[in-house]
Amino acid sequence: MSPLIFKNTISTFAAYRRYLHKLVLGLFAIVFAYLSLSEPTLNWDILPYVANALQYLGDQPIEQLHQSIYQNLAKQVSAEELATFTNTPSRVVIAQDPEAFRQTIAFFYDARLVYIGMVAAMASLGVDPFFATYLISTICAILSVFLLANLVPKQLPIGLCFALPFIALACGILNVARLSTPDSLATLVTIGLYWLLFRNRVGLLLILLPFTVFVRTDLILLMPLFVAYLWVFERASRIKLVLSAVLTVAAYLTLNHVIVEGDPWSSLIGYNYGEKPTHPDTFSFPISVSDYLSFIVTGLKSFSYNPMFFMFCALAITGIFLFASRFYFNPDNKPASLLHLDLLFLLVSCVLYIVMHFMLFPVTWIRFFAAQYTLVAVIVLWATLAILAERNYSERSNNDLLTK
Repeated sequence: MSPLIFKNTISTFAAYRRYLHKLVLGLFAIVFAYLSLSEPTLNWDILPYVANALQYLGDQPIEQLHQSIYQNLAKQVSAEELATFTNTPSRVVIAQDPEAFRQTIAFFYDARLVYIGMVAAMASLGVDPFFATYLISTICAILSVFLLANLVPKQLPIGLCFALPFIALACGILNVARLSTPDSLATLVTIGLYWLLFRNRVGLLLILLPFTVFVRTDLILLMPLFVAYLWVFERASRIKLVLSAVLTVAAYLTLNHVIVEGDPWSSLIGYNYGEKPTHPDTFSFPISVSDYLSFIVTGLKSFSYNPMFFMFCALAITGIFLFASRFYFNPDNKPASLLHLDLLFLLVSCVLYIVMHFMLFPVTWIRFFAAQYTLVAVIVLWATLAILAERNYSERSNNDLLTK
């Protein structure tokens, strides 16, 4: 290909950038939906979420609900897959004892009100509730990618346009899309909050913060990060910030002490790291300091099996230094723009969220951090590609890409 033809081809791509971007995202959505819905990840959590959703539609006796759940499950999966739902002593008991089933589905599963409500709404429309769990996760994952594609209110480098689907796949978006859990919805909500911040819709962001706990309770960790940042840089009135923080805490307490019977922190850790009782209502989960430290050590070791975490660390460190040195400290000593600050905040807050989450719940499951992984990857690659394009193709003397 001659240089002239190559140049004309690039010019054509640039002229139709917006349409090309939409075409790439449309094709990605189709392929992504096929990959997710054709091969969903079968996990035991689907039982309590579907059971809680069906309870929203009608208060039926637990014996009837227990029987119908397992009968419907047998119609959905193969005999081999069905065996995975009774592959431990506790799961055998839960499959046979309605009371054990009742206590288990109410053990922190019932606190995911938004996700359960969405499954119940789809079931009321005639959608099979088991399929609805995967459909909701897939839709939320695709919407997350669409938000990522328009996250930064600047022109998207054409290279990132093509790379974005692969970033989403590599950073765990497809993983959460295949799960019958609220993690894909939580990913969408987290990315959505940063999208609102970048659009300077701080008022709406503060209104939505209290509702995040009804998606997944650990999202309350986002509240102090956003409120502290907005407070320091005076992006909203102090009254609004305090009110949003108070309402978020109030929503969390109301959820766990009024709407559902919340489980203590020790129960959540003890259940995942220790014994899995069939009747958690009557089981005590004492966690000593030595136990907690051992869980931390085990969690830290598990990072060595998670290459995405190391890539996240590399990108986050690169991005923080990039924005702090190249953009944040302007060579002309001009004050940083809001977008400068927002991008740097995103990188730092994603790191802090993972640290806080790990200290409270020392696991390294990608489904908890898919939003943070993808956000950091997109921002750092956007900045890198934009800098390269600016250096190679622009004659502007001002190389601050965030300045119009």
